[in-house]
Amino acid sequence: MILLYILLILGLTKGFDFGLATSATQVEGGWLEDNKAMTVWDNLGHTLGYVRDHTNADIADDSYHRYHEDFAIMKEYGIKHYRLSIPWTRIIPRAVAGSPVNYKAVEYYRRLLKTMKEQGLVPYVNIFHNDLPAILVINGTGLSDPEFPDHFAYYANVCFENFGDLVPYWFTFDEPWCQSVYDNLRVYDANTKPYIMGHNILLAHGKAVKIYREKYQSKYKGKIGLNLNIEMMWPFTDKNEDIEAARRGLIFQIDWFADPIFKGDYPSEMKSKLGGRLPRFTEEEKVMLKGSIDFFACNHYMSYLVQDGGHDENITYFDDVNTTIKYKEEWKRTDMGWPIVPEGMYYILRYIYEKWVKDHSMEIWITENGIAIHEPTLESAVNDKERINYMQTYLSYLDKARAEGIPVTKYFSWSLLDNFEWTSGLSKKFGLVRVDYERKEKRTPKSSLLWYSQLINH
Repeated sequence: MILLYILLILGLTKGFDFGLATSATQVEGGWLEDNKAMTVWDNLGHTLGYVRDHTNADIADDSYHRYHEDFAIMKEYGIKHYRLSIPWTRIIPRAVAGSPVNYKAVEYYRRLLKTMKEQGLVPYVNIFHNDLPAILVINGTGLSDPEFPDHFAYYANVCFENFGDLVPYWFTFDEPWCQSVYDNLRVYDANTKPYIMGHNILLAHGKAVKIYREKYQSKYKGKIGLNLNIEMMWPFTDKNEDIEAARRGLIFQIDWFADPIFKGDYPSEMKSKLGGRLPRFTEEEKVMLKGSIDFFACNHYMSYLVQDGGHDENITYFDDVNTTIKYKEEWKRTDMGWPIVPEGMYYILRYIYEKWVKDHSMEIWITENGIAIHEPTLESAVNDKERINYMQTYLSYLDKARAEGIPVTKYFSWSLLDNFEWTSGLSKKFGLVRVDYERKEKRTPKSSLLWYSQLINH
């Protein structure tokens, strides 16, 4: 363990940035303050039985009122890079293109970003992190609405215009695959809607990037991209059908979004399998999308084995992929039930590098990686050795990729704080800082934060 730690220090800290990540819905609270409108998750948090522990994000970590405290913790521990999100429903409550800007919220986030700068923190801002305005679903079809890209582009432009001087790094969307596949609001069109939603997200991303590059990038010298969630998949056996199933799984998760961004169109395998259910890009849209990122940002948590078959009803996205997930018995699990497979970090980075990044002068950033641990007491939370071991081993495989020339330059641990973990509510603990929800969201740094600080600031 000591040798691994020394190797990490020698291998990673040179020319490498470490950070922490959160998202607005998961930490802010202040759910209807300062003219904020409802998000889909504001509604779901108040839907009986939807969140498993019967909590919601109304208060969450109360970071909306306590960001100074959060920033002070990061400064004390030498964390300089912080990924956060700005909620659409605070900036433009009515959400649609052309609707009024809530300048009270603009002033709030300018104060927040200026405070970050004063504290020596570098902001990395997600424009959209799973916080769809509820009004877009009430008055339309949300992400699958044909007008969604224009609504988002309008919102993105407002963000660039008002915060561009304070934000050097932007992400348009967090995990578009999850946004497209795990939306459960209109299940009756589940064999077409994921692809329509993914298509709209890509168009919205392309429009926002075009606006940023044409109006703001030369002025502010910032960079822009999006965060893809990436999972490593290996064939369950050496049979050709399982090898093909693992390949198909990767294509339907990563290539689905990466190919349009690098090549201007969807993977041929998806077009062949889905036919008319997969939307088509116009030639103008292909040009807009191709090259629409300045870095390859990705979130990585899981790896697993893939067996061919198991979904053949032709009803959902998962029937199209038609695979069954398998796990090795020796793989340990997180409190989310996710397998802990550190070597997956190396192999998925190789996949990304070989398929897209190698032929482009582009950095790869890991913008989320972390572990949920069962921490029922303050003592168990503070002595989170399991999290330290997780970070050490995953970072060691990231370092292995770097040693082989794969240009990984940033790593963000999820998360700064224990937070509202969507359908799991407040029960799953990802934070390097404990939040005690029984004691007015009291913050307590964990051992993992000290370890992370020592790694960064050795």
